Amino acid sequence: MKKKPGFSYQNLSIVKKMAIGYIVIIFVPIISFGLFLYNQNYNSVLEEYAQGRQKIVDQVLNNLNVSAVQIESVYQLFQNNSNTIAYLNGNYRTDFEQVSNFLTYIRPLFSYIRSSNPLIGDLRIYMERQNGMLFRPEMAEMSEFKLDDSLRKLPLGVGKWVTLTKGAGQDINLHFFHKIGNRNFEQDIGLLDITVTPKLMKPLMESLNVNSRSNLYVLDQEQREVYRQEIMPLTAERKQALFGQAALSDSRSAYQTFNGNKLLVESFYADSLKLRFIVLEQVDDVFRGINKNRYVLVLTVAVLLLVLSGMYYLIASSITKRILKLSKHMRQVDENHFPIYRGDIKNDEVGHLTVSYNAMIRRMDELVNTVHRSEMLRKEAAYQMMQAQIKPHFLYNTLESIRMIAEANDDPEAADMSYTLGKLFRYSLSGAKSETSLRDEIENVKDYINIQQIRLADRLSVTFDIRAVTDNFICPRYMLQPVVENSIVHGIASVRKRGELSIRIWEDAAFLYIAVSDSGAGIAADRLTVIRSVLNGTADAQLLRAEGGGLGIYNVNERIKMFFGDRSGIQIDSEHGAGTTCSLKLAKEASQ
Repeated sequence: MKKKPGFSYQNLSIVKKMAIGYIVIIFVPIISFGLFLYNQNYNSVLEEYAQGRQKIVDQVLNNLNVSAVQIESVYQLFQNNSNTIAYLNGNYRTDFEQVSNFLTYIRPLFSYIRSSNPLIGDLRIYMERQNGMLFRPEMAEMSEFKLDDSLRKLPLGVGKWVTLTKGAGQDINLHFFHKIGNRNFEQDIGLLDITVTPKLMKPLMESLNVNSRSNLYVLDQEQREVYRQEIMPLTAERKQALFGQAALSDSRSAYQTFNGNKLLVESFYADSLKLRFIVLEQVDDVFRGINKNRYVLVLTVAVLLLVLSGMYYLIASSITKRILKLSKHMRQVDENHFPIYRGDIKNDEVGHLTVSYNAMIRRMDELVNTVHRSEMLRKEAAYQMMQAQIKPHFLYNTLESIRMIAEANDDPEAADMSYTLGKLFRYSLSGAKSETSLRDEIENVKDYINIQQIRLADRLSVTFDIRAVTDNFICPRYMLQPVVENSIVHGIASVRKRGELSIRIWEDAAFLYIAVSDSGAGIAADRLTVIRSVLNGTADAQLLRAEGGGLGIYNVNERIKMFFGDRSGIQIDSEHGAGTTCSLKLAKEASQ
């Protein structure tokens, strides 16, 4: 009979280990000591906290009133600006005068105000009349004003702060409106709308110290709720009673009981903005760090937490150490290295995770490394086989001999043909690298075309249109020659008429494009379908061999994808009897 293993802390789950450590080492001592000190200082802390809060908020409200006066003074800058008044009155006679004066005097005034006062978010003047050109976003027609009509009817010389309701939890949307009159203040000519940024209210919000267990209500002068942060839901009747009591009471703070919780209710009024702020805080949150023994409390709790945290760290490290080791091991994994983790594996969640990770690594090594490397070797072998067909050294040496004999016999045409063919083989034999610059690749194609032009004479006309930088663009060797050869041999040479071959090269920010077009025989529709299917990977390449050739383009396409990535490749467009265009799309990032 198999004996059951005894209790072992190391084999417990991580959740149980963390729970035991937290309860025994952190939770019980901290809560016990905190409750003891809390009961000793409860009532005195509450009173001191409320008084201190009122002093801080009063100072912030004074600063808020000063900031509000600064924002209100912006109106004077527009009212006393003759160019703005002249524009709103329609005094400019021509469009040139309107544009010149607006761009010279009015728009810089808007920019100056925004840059000099970070509390101003947006400025706009709604024009009472349309007197010509409308410059946005600074100016707008009065018909576009979508707010209360009472704001349109503000008397001259009177400004008004308005709080627009945006929704619960969003920033307070403050606007200051002021009518702008003509020079004699006889007629309304515009309505100034100043949008205030949340920076105006931020110091006040911070001084109110609204936390995740507090309620905040902001009321306008009509006792409408324009903002709220409500963590403790209140009924409509309860809120109305609270708002009414805050507005009528002379006291700015009071304690109430709600649902068995003792709450601190505070009311503050911003006279300049005509806004009332009502804060509800749970009393349990108020006393922290504010009573007369706060320094002793903070120091004692800090020392206790430090000692207990050290003990808790020793326990937690036994859990996290294996996770950190596994994480460090995982950072060693890359596309060519898939090591198995061989550390200590226990019978818990981390152990199960490690076992699953090792299984995944083995599978990835099989799929990514084995299969991918086999495919790379297959493609490289196909490329090497194709290149080996034109590499014999004796052909190059023989051609050099033929060229010398032709020159000796005064046959320049044969000498040039031998020399050009020799350059082709020299290009093939120059160096062991399988890559070159696009400029050299183009020169090799030109040599090949020169030989074909000698053979085909007037039947072949070739044009180059190169609109890209080719000197530093690296590409595989013999990327273009098979494409050009297909166009000449299977396209132009198979018809009796004069053939045209066009090679265009251009680029954009991400890709370089090469288009080889001929006016030859073209490709039949069914054959073209097979070639396209093979190139995009939806059909087997053996179909091309079975139908009598075509593997050259396929090999070039595979080499392009290997070198430039899957976003690159070849696309063929053709019409039977009208010619063929073979387009190469090459990603620039792979060539850098």
